[in-house]
Amino acid sequence: MNEHLIIPENIQEILNNIANISLHLAELPLEAHPKLPQFERSIRVLDIDAKSKQQFICFSYEQVLKDRETGEEINISLPAPEWVIYKETWSFLRDNQNKPLELSLVEPTNDMTTDTVKVPSYQYMLWLLKNSKVGFTELLASYLNEFVKTHKVQLDKLS
Repeated sequence: MNEHLIIPENIQEILNNIANISLHLAELPLEAHPKLPQFERSIRVLDIDAKSKQQFICFSYEQVLKDRETGEEINISLPAPEWVIYKETWSFLRDNQNKPLELSLVEPTNDMTTDTVKVPSYQYMLWLLKNSKVGFTELLASYLNEFVKTHKVQLDKLS
């Protein structure tokens, strides 16, 4: 494609990196599988289906196990419960340290004086991305952490 150009070494390195990029969207580390601790485990995000008008995102992914020494992928089928963010899904507004933002209650009760600020997840994700508050991989990692907490039992099963 670029054979007619004199390509400097630094540009050739960029071209090589582009040619060799993995085709999945992200691969994010998980804690070791409780029954297979000898392998590194991650979630590989394969596709994202986002519907703006419906405020709906579905993540297609797979759990991946790799030999700790060789890095070779192990062919064991692990569960992949549905990972969906619906219009009704809420997230916590987070501060600069990625901690949920807590504010005082208008009318405190005996057991509560503060609560976390909730926002619609789909709109929050868009706002974070469009305003350069977070990168794509960091955004996925944040939502993956919440997903893993909710679905830990299912993700840790052996098919």
